[in-house]
Amino acid sequence: MESQETPDTAQEPSAGTNHRRRPILVVVVVLVLAGGISWWLGLASYLSQRVQYAGKTSTFSGASESLKQTVIVPTLDTPCPPGKNVIWCSSFQLAWNEIRDKVIGSPLQVVGAEEVAARLNTAKQSSSDLEPGTFYAAGGHVKDGIVDTIRKDMATKFPSHVPSDLARYVREPDGILAYAYLTASVPFPHAFREAQLAFGNSRGEKAEVEAFGVWSYVERYDEIRGQVEVLYCEPGRDDYRVKECALDLCKDSRPCQVIVALVEPQGSLDRTLEYVRQRIADFPKSFDYEHYRRLSRVDVLKVPEMLWKIEHRFGDLIGKLVTNADPAMPIVEAMQIIEFRLDRCGAVLNSEARVLVKALPRRFIFDRPFLICMQKRGAEHPFFVMWVDNAELLTHK
Repeated sequence: MESQETPDTAQEPSAGTNHRRRPILVVVVVLVLAGGISWWLGLASYLSQRVQYAGKTSTFSGASESLKQTVIVPTLDTPCPPGKNVIWCSSFQLAWNEIRDKVIGSPLQVVGAEEVAARLNTAKQSSSDLEPGTFYAAGGHVKDGIVDTIRKDMATKFPSHVPSDLARYVREPDGILAYAYLTASVPFPHAFREAQLAFGNSRGEKAEVEAFGVWSYVERYDEIRGQVEVLYCEPGRDDYRVKECALDLCKDSRPCQVIVALVEPQGSLDRTLEYVRQRIADFPKSFDYEHYRRLSRVDVLKVPEMLWKIEHRFGDLIGKLVTNADPAMPIVEAMQIIEFRLDRCGAVLNSEARVLVKALPRRFIFDRPFLICMQKRGAEHPFFVMWVDNAELLTHK
């Protein structure tokens, strides 16, 4: 992970920039998935679940520079480095769109970061991928009062979330400020069981991590199984483990859904997503689809748990000059905060054991690199995607 400049030191323009330039272009993006992406047993047990999980230790909380095996990418089509967790969220794109569409009015021309800027300028993700009421985005000139606008709007729309310190940007009256926030959750009506598994990364190294899922031939777990939909499955030959698969962890969730997929990486998050979507589209054509799309009593499901918060600065953009701003201005801040939680809902169910003779179980064990996608159900584009290559952000035993 390349080192980043702090906002104060970043105000010195990069080499070749006129040191007398006063205007400052400020891009600030804050994403806080309020309370993380939390899954609760149900409305009746909401408060008890909050109390239990409040004491859990985060997998990670801090700046991205401290992570050795994880990268944050600005766009879905950014090439993925091998052997790394790769995380993308649309909050940064929302802020970029505000400057591109509403302030400058054209694609940003960034000297020294042409490739990154081109990807952001042409990205298709936008606020149309999100449910109204789950996001906020605004951009404008500081001298026109954009800071106060953001504060007032956020206080009205998301009173439980106080934006990060915006006061320092008031000192840059000639600057441009963009801010974006989104929050989403997918509660599971029925809590999954607590589990553990040995997660193996792309280099074959294993780590014992906490997980959640469902297994055992017990009738009382039918409601848990019933909330899962198998979107795609390619059988394997080893220990009944599936070779590839994609699962909707709560098929009735609205407006958003969470999909986990065991597949091989395709070079970038968007290519991997496209591969998964194509397999999902073809799955209904398979033999006995209506049977195999359901999680049967002999099937086994285990998914790693994680809880993390990352603050990231896009160093490729900071200090670079936007030449088509009027006048030209350097980017002095390009920051994103992402908080994500995926867990078992905190409930451990009592179990019974039954055996179905001759039934062949499918083992959906996410103990190797996999994809997580969060999106508005039915939307063309997601708003959060993560490739989990290693256990750096998983909850360890």
